[in-house]
Amino acid sequence: MKPLALAVFAVVFFSAAASAMTPETAQYLRQIGIDPESSDIVALDAEGPISTSYSGDPETFSLDILASQKRKNGIAAFIATRGFIRRLKEDFNSVSIPKANYDALYLTTEERQLAGRKFVQGLTANK
Repeated sequence: MKPLALAVFAVVFFSAAASAMTPETAQYLRQIGIDPESSDIVALDAEGPISTSYSGDPETFSLDILASQKRKNGIAAFIATRGFIRRLKEDFNSVSIPKANYDALYLTTEERQLAGRKFVQGLTANK
């Protein structure tokens, strides 16, 4: 049993370490007015990189990737979009469609389908 417990610990420990944002990312977030220790950012960082596609090309996004490219607007959209989809998965009916900074580029294919259903629901509710 000891080797199994050690293996589980190693997987959990190294998985958590792999998704932790770099000090450079944390510093850049502070520079642009975002608290890297806020609950939204911590939750987003814990998700790790997002693998998706854009026009058929594979894409990977994370706070580290966007910060390394100094994409301030991309970071704002990434945070807003990932927060929206996280809340949507938790409680589909109570979540409002974002009014700003939403970009489906930062969603997986499955998440785009879920968001699409929410947008359709929002359109039909306004009739």
